[in-house]
Amino acid sequence: MNCTRCSGLMVVDNCLDIKGGPGELWIKALRCVMCGNLVDPTINRHRSGFKAEVLPFRKRLRRAPRTPVARLSA
Repeated sequence: MNCTRCSGLMVVDNCLDIKGGPGELWIKALRCVMCGNLVDPTINRHRSGFKAEVLPFRKRLRRAPRTPVARLSA
């Protein structure tokens, strides 16, 4: 298989999911030997137009200004 970026050789690489999200801890991905381009099932799904559920933006609550705990006197 050829890389889509540089047409280099793609090899199978075992990658560790360091975030530890739901699913497999180790995934098999294709990595380009020339440029380092990495392609895995998640990247393919996102590039194919997968629409994730977007949560509405939560407005930040306004807080009263903080008062100093102690004042230093000269």
